[in-house]
Amino acid sequence: MPAPTPDVAEEEWLAWCEAADDCEPQDTDEEEPDPDGSGWAYDLEAIVAECQQITAEEGALAARAVRLGLPGGQAVGLWGRRGPGQPGSAERRPGEHPSRAAGFGSGMLLDTMPGCGALAGFAAEAAGEDDRYAGASDDELAGAISAWERVEAYASARKHAAVAEFIRRRPGPACALQGPALMPEVWDEFAVTELAGVLAESRAAAGDLLDLAYDLEVKLPGTKEAFRDGILRESKAAIIARATALLDPAEARAAEAKVLDRAGRLTPGGLRAAILRAVMEVAPKKAEKRREAAARDARVQRWAEDSGNAALMGRELPPADVLAADQRITAWAKQLKAAGLEGDMDVLRARAYLDLLLGQDSRPSGAAPSGSARRDPAGFAVRGNLIVPLATLLDLVERPGDIPGIGPVDPALARGLAKAAAQHPKTTHGA
Repeated sequence: MPAPTPDVAEEEWLAWCEAADDCEPQDTDEEEPDPDGSGWAYDLEAIVAECQQITAEEGALAARAVRLGLPGGQAVGLWGRRGPGQPGSAERRPGEHPSRAAGFGSGMLLDTMPGCGALAGFAAEAAGEDDRYAGASDDELAGAISAWERVEAYASARKHAAVAEFIRRRPGPACALQGPALMPEVWDEFAVTELAGVLAESRAAAGDLLDLAYDLEVKLPGTKEAFRDGILRESKAAIIARATALLDPAEARAAEAKVLDRAGRLTPGGLRAAILRAVMEVAPKKAEKRREAAARDARVQRWAEDSGNAALMGRELPPADVLAADQRITAWAKQLKAAGLEGDMDVLRARAYLDLLLGQDSRPSGAAPSGSARRDPAGFAVRGNLIVPLATLLDLVERPGDIPGIGPVDPALARGLAKAAAQHPKTTHGA
C-alpha cells in the first residue's frame, strides 16, 4: 500500500495510517522500500526533503537562537508531552532538519502521528541499523522516543484486544455474548490458568490482563481509543480501569470523559487523583461504599526488598490517621536530626518510624538530656488543610473534598472530617 506524498493534508496521512493497519501488505509491480522487513511501504526520503525546507521566519528565529548562544541554533528543552494533540508537538521548531529523523521534530508529521504499525517502520528507519539516530537533534530524538512509546502502547492495546477475543471464546457457564462489545458477563474459571500458561505469567498478572481487556471493551471505549492511538500507555489505561471498577458501563464512560482530554499529559499520580475525583463526582455513594468496604481489609504487609533489607507498609488506613502518623514521624525525625543523628530526612524518617513502632529512642548517646523523652505525646494532632465545597458541607451537592498530600476524599468522608475538625479549638476556616 503506497504512502501518500508528504505535501498532502495531515488528515490524509492519518487516514492512510489507519487504513494500513486494517489491511495486509500486497505485492505490487513496483518495488517499494521496506527497510525493516515489516511489509509497510513508505517514502522517508520525501519526508526528509520536506523537513529540510526552511522559511524566512524560521531562519530569523534560528538566527536569533544562535545569537543567544544556543548550540546549533536549536532551542533548549523538550517542550513537554509529545504526540498528537499534545502541547510539545503544537508547533514546529525553527531551523533546518537534515537527518533521517527529521519527521519526528516538533510538530512534524511523524511527531503527530498516532501509534500504528507504519509509525514503527518510520521510527526504525530513522534509528538506523545501529539505533544511533545519526544526525538527529535532541528535539528529533525526543520525538522518536515519544513515537516508540506510542507504538508500544498501540501494540499493547492490540494485545488487549486479542485477550478480549480470548474472553469471548471462554465464556462462563450459560453466559451469552451481549452488549455492543459482544462480551460475556464473566469468563470461564480456567481462563486465567490457560492465559497464565501461554504467557508464562503468574495467575495474578494474567487476571489483571483479563480484567483490563474486559473493561476496555465493555466500559471504557474512550480509554481504549486513546490507548490504541498511543496517547495513553498501558499503566495509565490501568489507572483509569482500576478507579472505575466499581461503576457500571454508563457511569464509567461518564467518569473517563471527565479526564481523557488531559490524561495523556498528566503524570500517573495526577491522573490517579483526577479519575478518582471524577468517580466521586459521578457516583459518590459507590465511592463511599468502596472506601468503607476496603477499610475492612486494612492490613500491615511486610516483604523482602531486592537489596536484602525489608519493607513494612500499612494498607487501607483512614486518611486522616495516615496524615497524622506521617506528620508524627516527621516530627520525631526532626528531633533525631537536632540530636545529631546522621542521614537525610528520608533515612531519619525511616528510623523515626521504627522508633515509634518499637518504643525506642535512636538519639545518639549523650545527645538527649538526662531523663528527657520523645516530645510526641499520645493524641498527636494532625496539622493540614481540608478543602470541602460549601455546598457539600450543606448536603446540597455530592462533590468530593481534598486533603493535600492524600488526594480526593468522597463527600461523606469530607463532611465527617470537617465536622470533627470544627470541634477542635485551633481549627480555622477559609473561603
